[in-house]
Amino acid sequence: MKKRAIRQIIRNIIIAVILLGVTFTSACTLASPFDQLVTMATESTEGVARTPRPTFTSTPETTPTPTKTATPTITPIPTDTPTPPLPTKTPTPPPTDTPTITPTSTPAPPPPPTNTPGPTDTPAPSWDYQLSELFSAPTNANILSIIVAVQGHDGGWIPGLRVVGTDPNGVVTKSEPSADHATGHTPADSTVVKSGNTKFEPQPVSVYITGPWIFHLESVDGKQVSPDFTVNMNVESREWYFFRFQPS
Repeated sequence: MKKRAIRQIIRNIIIAVILLGVTFTSACTLASPFDQLVTMATESTEGVARTPRPTFTSTPETTPTPTKTATPTITPIPTDTPTPPLPTKTPTPPPTDTPTITPTSTPAPPPPPTNTPGPTDTPAPSWDYQLSELFSAPTNANILSIIVAVQGHDGGWIPGLRVVGTDPNGVVTKSEPSADHATGHTPADSTVVKSGNTKFEPQPVSVYITGPWIFHLESVDGKQVSPDFTVNMNVESREWYFFRFQPS
């Protein structure tokens, strides 16, 4: 059906174009052969009733009705609803045990104080020798020289021991080791005669120095063998001295 309708429309268009061309030509030139033919045709058909030519009405092609497209509806994207935070569990403190108050007992009386022992006496060192004699007498001598005797209880001479003296200024002097015989005597002008087997004379100058002097006896290897003792000297009142050491 559609093809036939299209053919009919094309035919109608061709006929309309021809008619338009004829009309335009007749208006411009009536003496053309074609016009003559038309005239003759007209004259020959004057006595004949003319059948009106069908008027071709162009049927417009069927315009397809556009299908209405549904307007898309924009569906909003659902927004994420934040999940509320879970409630924080507050830890329940464990029940505390209430201490049971027990009656306190009456404290016992403190024990009687014990006797604190007093400090014990430190035993005195045991010395091999003791100072058995210290003798002095006035002198006019300017040189300090002390006669020292180291003897046994029978009067025998004991060799190999020294007299050590420290003056008030802290200067230390040591005598020569004792001999096994007498090596010196008291001054000749003294009324008392004393003999010894060693002699103490401060060095480098054997002089008197006012103040306390400290003495003791020691072995040749430096071991102290007697207790210390002090002699106070005075340069304005000079004296000569004699020391005797004996075994303890």
